Amino acid sequence: MSGDADLRRVLDQHWAQLDLAPLGPGAVLKTSSLPVVTEHGPVSAATDGNALRHLLIPLRGRRRIPTGRIGGTLRVTERALQDDDTYGRFADILCTRRDLDDVFTGLCAEVLVALEADGRNPYRTSLAVVNRWRQLFSGASRTLTEAQEVGLAGELLVLLRLLDKDSDAIRLWSGPEGGRHDFSDGVRAVEVKSTYSTSERRTFEVHGLDQLEPPDGGRLMLAWYRFERGPQGRTVGELAAEAARLCADESELWLRLAHVGYRRSQAEDEGALRVSPIEERWYEIDDAFPRLVAPSLREPVPDGVLDVRYTVDLAGVHSPTLDTSAVDSFLEEVGRT
Repeated sequence: MSGDADLRRVLDQHWAQLDLAPLGPGAVLKTSSLPVVTEHGPVSAATDGNALRHLLIPLRGRRRIPTGRIGGTLRVTERALQDDDTYGRFADILCTRRDLDDVFTGLCAEVLVALEADGRNPYRTSLAVVNRWRQLFSGASRTLTEAQEVGLAGELLVLLRLLDKDSDAIRLWSGPEGGRHDFSDGVRAVEVKSTYSTSERRTFEVHGLDQLEPPDGGRLMLAWYRFERGPQGRTVGELAAEAARLCADESELWLRLAHVGYRRSQAEDEGALRVSPIEERWYEIDDAFPRLVAPSLREPVPDGVLDVRYTVDLAGVHSPTLDTSAVDSFLEEVGRT
């Protein structure tokens, strides 16, 4: 079975070649068969006259797709194609926004992985994947707050350090996909906290009783950054572009950024927030570090309490800060389980 990253590269190659090919007289789509074959025939990549990307899933028998099965930015419609040699009906999966190409590539790669595993009912298998991705596309216009951009800048700084050691380290960035910690290999983890407050206080907010709890049998590091705003700083887009240059799979980076609401098109925003890190502290989270975790509570969390948030002031932390060599040594080990 092909890997998800391999299939993303295959898709990007096919779409790039189709972009260069002319659209034939009377043709609606330019198509190219992909190396994934279902029981109803091969899956195809396609582009149209507006350079929009499509994924064509072969249909057979009486299978019909209701009009408007999925509408808006992400669409699934029925399409019939015919040329001199062939005629076929397809489920046409389409993204109507080019700035979401990277997200759409991730979706299509997951469809192909699912079809390689089970190609007996390609439309049903594909639709199950599409339904899981709808939220990403419906939230395409989300705007990040400045605090969220600062938090993202801190995570990207840690990601850059990891990518400098391993070009495949993007797989460790688990926060955007709902992971308990921002970076984790299951045994070693890093939680990142950032602020650009002008106050001299070194504080950060913790969400939940497990955010400062190490992985089972593992270790957890806290990376804390203070940023200042100014024209000499860098934007999230510039940090992301640097990460993309180091990343073995650039599309996976943009996919994770899309999960947190940041789109590749935003990298060109001339008015984007510019920040510079002016202070950085790393700690290993242990029993001496001030925190709230479930095992430390005298009573269980009452039923009906859905969220716990609290603020930690680093002035009250007696654990030593880690020097650069200790941080680098830990980051060298992350992902090498």
